[in-house]
Amino acid sequence: MTIEPGNSTSAPISTRGATPPAPPAPGRRIAVFYGATFVLTHAVTTAYRLRGGSWHSLDTFLVANGIMLIPGLMALVFARWIFDEPRAATLGLRLRPNRWWLFAWLAPPVLMSLTLAVSLLVPGTAYDPTMSGLGARLGFSAADGARLAANAKALHLPPLAGFLLQGLVLGPTLGAIGGLGEELAWRGLLHRAFIPWGFWRCTLVTGALWAAWHLPLTLQGYGYPQHPLLGTAVFVVYALAFAPLMTFTRIRARSVIAPAILHGTADTTVLLTLALVSGGGDLTTGWGTLSSIAVLAVVDVAIAAMVRRDVRRDVRRDVA
Repeated sequence: MTIEPGNSTSAPISTRGATPPAPPAPGRRIAVFYGATFVLTHAVTTAYRLRGGSWHSLDTFLVANGIMLIPGLMALVFARWIFDEPRAATLGLRLRPNRWWLFAWLAPPVLMSLTLAVSLLVPGTAYDPTMSGLGARLGFSAADGARLAANAKALHLPPLAGFLLQGLVLGPTLGAIGGLGEELAWRGLLHRAFIPWGFWRCTLVTGALWAAWHLPLTLQGYGYPQHPLLGTAVFVVYALAFAPLMTFTRIRARSVIAPAILHGTADTTVLLTLALVSGGGDLTTGWGTLSSIAVLAVVDVAIAAMVRRDVRRDVRRDVA
């Protein structure tokens, strides 16, 4: 199975014959790119920790957004000086908006709302508009948790509406900067290298590399302050479950900008799933946990059905 770039009105997933060609090897340049990105990222995070930094404070948000830029900057460097193809093609930088950009903006609030609903089905949880447990859930101090909750109340809206509005405003703007910082690598340069392998193999490889890039952070408790080891395993499953939607959006939009918007808006609406739940834990409730994996599993089934439908349609066209 191969993938042909589609547009906003036609399905891009197709095959050309019953036996797909042997996938080309991405080559050493991809391995060097990924290795250099991994080493540079975690050299920066190690320096931060050695200077007294912590993933359990409000500084986490600033540092995390900074290191999100590293994969994209490395992708730009490799596309400029290492790869022979035009940079826009190598990175998937097409700047013409289409309806899939809108989809990428609106999908995360839906996913977060569904994740919140599933989280509230976990035994021992309850809806908590006071956000009293936010600090503890993130591993923050009580003072940091209170400051974060106060910021969320600054819009003077009901908490649920406030988080949604905040995410919709920040997602395609500030959030998309960090999202593009990562997606230029995962759904840009790496997607270009692995998409000849087919939709699912490309998704599995890029999703696994995306997850592995985070592992030194999750093992230190980033995102999973109470269960860093089990949390790391959950994160890997979550990343692999999220990857099909990212790849699908990338292909349909014909641009890396759409997954960057999706990524950024997901990051800016994530507190919706964490702040408004009392009880539960860092493995079961909130985005990046078992609750979100359950939501993404349903999404992945729908994507699989669409991929299969498009393949069958294009086979019928070939036969006709």
